[in-house]
Amino acid sequence: MITSLLAQLDSEESEVIYEFARLRSIEGWWLWATLISAVFVGVWLVIKLYRRDASELSASVRHTLTGLRLVVFFGLLFLFGDLQRRTERTLTLPSEVALLIDTSQSMSLPAGNAASGVSRQDRINELFESTDLLRTLSEKHRLNIYSFGQESEAKLIQSTGVGVGEGTGDGLLASESGAAPSNDQGEGEGSQTTAQGSQDATPTVVSLLALLGGVMFAIGLVLGAFSFIFGIMQRSSSVGWSLMSSAIMIALGISLTGAVYSVETERSLRSLLTGESQSPAVPLTPNDGSSVRESDSIAESADVSGTPRGKSSVDWKQELAATSPQSRIGDAIGTVLDEHDPATLAGVVLVTDGQNNGGEDVNAALAAARRNEISLYPIGLGSSDAPVNVRVVDLEVPKRVYPGDAFTVTGTLQASGPREVTVEVELLDGLDQAQGADGGSGKGERFPKDVIDTQSINLPVDGTLVPVRFEMEPESVGRRRVGIRLLSPSDDQNDRDDRRDSRYEVVAKKLRVLAIAGGPTREYRFVRNLYFRDRSIELDVWLQTGQVGMSQDANQLLDQFPESAEKLFDYDVIAMFDPDWTALTLAELGLLERWVSQQAGGLILVAGPVYHPKWTRLRTDPRVPKIAGLFPVTFSTRGAVVSSGRQGGETAWPLDLTQEAQRAEFLWVDGDAEASQRVWGSFSGVYDYVDTKDAKPGSKVYAYFSDPTSQTGGTLPVYLASQFYGAGRTFFQASGEMWRLRGEGDQYFQSYFTKLARWVSEGRLLRDSNRGVLLLDANTAMIGDSITVRAVLSDEQFEPLNVEEVAAKVFLPDGKIQDLRLLPLQGEPRAGTYGGQFVVRDSGDHEVRLAIGDALNEQLLQQVVRVRLPTQELERPRRNDDVLNRLARLTSGSYLPVDDGVSSESISDEITTQIQPQPQETILPGTYEAAFTVRRNAVLMWLLATMLTMEWVIRRLHRLA
Repeated sequence: MITSLLAQLDSEESEVIYEFARLRSIEGWWLWATLISAVFVGVWLVIKLYRRDASELSASVRHTLTGLRLVVFFGLLFLFGDLQRRTERTLTLPSEVALLIDTSQSMSLPAGNAASGVSRQDRINELFESTDLLRTLSEKHRLNIYSFGQESEAKLIQSTGVGVGEGTGDGLLASESGAAPSNDQGEGEGSQTTAQGSQDATPTVVSLLALLGGVMFAIGLVLGAFSFIFGIMQRSSSVGWSLMSSAIMIALGISLTGAVYSVETERSLRSLLTGESQSPAVPLTPNDGSSVRESDSIAESADVSGTPRGKSSVDWKQELAATSPQSRIGDAIGTVLDEHDPATLAGVVLVTDGQNNGGEDVNAALAAARRNEISLYPIGLGSSDAPVNVRVVDLEVPKRVYPGDAFTVTGTLQASGPREVTVEVELLDGLDQAQGADGGSGKGERFPKDVIDTQSINLPVDGTLVPVRFEMEPESVGRRRVGIRLLSPSDDQNDRDDRRDSRYEVVAKKLRVLAIAGGPTREYRFVRNLYFRDRSIELDVWLQTGQVGMSQDANQLLDQFPESAEKLFDYDVIAMFDPDWTALTLAELGLLERWVSQQAGGLILVAGPVYHPKWTRLRTDPRVPKIAGLFPVTFSTRGAVVSSGRQGGETAWPLDLTQEAQRAEFLWVDGDAEASQRVWGSFSGVYDYVDTKDAKPGSKVYAYFSDPTSQTGGTLPVYLASQFYGAGRTFFQASGEMWRLRGEGDQYFQSYFTKLARWVSEGRLLRDSNRGVLLLDANTAMIGDSITVRAVLSDEQFEPLNVEEVAAKVFLPDGKIQDLRLLPLQGEPRAGTYGGQFVVRDSGDHEVRLAIGDALNEQLLQQVVRVRLPTQELERPRRNDDVLNRLARLTSGSYLPVDDGVSSESISDEITTQIQPQPQETILPGTYEAAFTVRRNAVLMWLLATMLTMEWVIRRLHRLA
């Protein structure tokens, strides 16, 4: 807390105050009148009595005696006044300005009326880079720069300006304007030398004054000695004047030397008289004896945000990227008001389009700003009148399809302008001509050319997103591109957003599935029939309780687990329905593990009440660790009776889907995410589950069993989860009850298990090399999502690759290339597994490519993630002038709309002119210095004793009573 306070101080001015403490405490005119009267009476009595007592002596001796007694009288009066010294400090808290910058996706929209113009984000960069806005504000205030989006609190990017360490402030301003730091090293050294010179000059003057007082005191003593000798010799004519001179010199010498000695409490009397330098004593803290200046050094080494000095400059392009799916203006203003003192906050500059679509209501933040008397200065980006424009916002295409399977291509359209428009939408398809090119951004020759369908769509101009759907069947095997193109009206202001394309692949290879079941459960039978009837799947089954000669709907019946790696590795998917794990040998389990981790197999694990508890009760069996490792969850160890979960439940509980479920395409049972959410929301649910402790690190949970009475440690049992296992995937389902989804519609159950089989086997079907596989944790993502990349690689001898890192590249939709480092992953079941992450910041296809092998035998692994724009930020593209005007008007601020004719310089000048500094000063009176009081008393005793002694000697010399 002390360090934080010191770090916030702009300046500290100290002033030494001398005051008579006892006189300061006297109140009332009558007390002052009494004191003054007593002083006059005392002086009058001293003069009268000494004139009468020494009337027979010479005038010089009489005046000397009177003066000595008056010095004693005024010395006692001085002691009564109790002169004290204290250091009064004035602490100044600097004026502050908060700069809030909107980083929601609407900042990527056009900044003005022209749809083809610069984006709002570009206009923000121009405001910062081409003007002195940041530097000017930093010279007068402490400038705190925040970004805000979907988070509940604004993010502090950096503090700079008044009162902030030079390492932080200079880094910001230099990075923005290209100017050199204002406080260079040479100036700092010069200032230090000048200050040192003034400090060296002060002891010299003080020593001269102390030495002068000492000389005067010595002269007075010599004169006093001569006066004593002359008095003994009866030369009274010269004694009187020498005594007077001696008394004056002694009194002045003691007063001058004593004053210097009292003031310079850190120096001894010897050092003052001789001029020797003496280091002041460093006060120690009462706890550990460390210097109190330690906290000052700590405060100076950090800025107000806790960032160490010397931190590298901020990457503003990354920090202010328009990636957030929401804009929480109310929460952002509330964050600033909570974190700053209203007394020093001179204003809040808000850079946004005014569209608040999440978090706290703007009116609540407005009320708080008015209550604290904080002025808001909104800078409005965008246009209040939307331009005439039609555009393709998004395009959804399945990543992989099978010959003969019809699929849906869904485009999302949006229009703006004064009236509703009608556009022709063309569906185009063709071979992918961009293989090995520059990433596939949907430009140039990559765009398909064959028009296969057309629709006419009416588009409202209020920002509503309108879907358009086309049904198509794949024409040929291989990688293809599909796109939609708008035949836009003649007054459309931007034809660059009138089309969008995406890659898909037609896979001719049938999916080979092995179904293993401990018994003929209802789930197993429904799935077996589904896979057997699917023309793209070749199904083999092993019913562990089956009898010889029984009939099963399958291409081949097995009576045991595949005995060789050659036979097992031919399968793409193994679906296990409550299998009897004890029927598998340790060698067979090792073979299954190799199939998943090395051959990128997809394993579906459906738990059940019969055989699942059987293997979990085993304790010393060496097969248990291998079985447990295949599951993406850990199971409870509370005992055999209560650890199995629930069997025969009486109430169905719906699945509690997670955020990951919204991104998982195999859970899109009704075409898209929103429609599928409605299906899962109406699904009555399941009755039973097997007990899980929690999900393993790195796994993904898609659903929980929602019965609150089933919680363990405050966590619901995991019902659906998956994990990467080496090069493959394993998927867990906590009971065999997904057949109940048929109550909502047969097609939903079919879609779930068909998509699930294709999803878990994705690594095998998309392998580009026999030396490795490249996997992404998601096929689709939203802007701002983090994509996890895994690569399971082998060397030329097909042994696990062992290198420090692997270099991959991400081909962005705009044609740029981003480097990606993949590092070895620890704790993986197979060596040679590498991983990394990257964040998607633009819509479109992001292709990850990894080249392995030498130049003569190079093999390319590649995967694509399709990045979509959330719809919430794009539904209201217009600038909300009403909200921004109200924020400024009701807080005595100013609204500055950035229209096409408004320059960045004028915005900068207006802001810096209107926001005036309002620093806050705090005066700390300080405490009285004990050392000064001690020395003051010593000097007074020295003076009084000397004066009284001298008076006694003079009286004895002249034989007075």
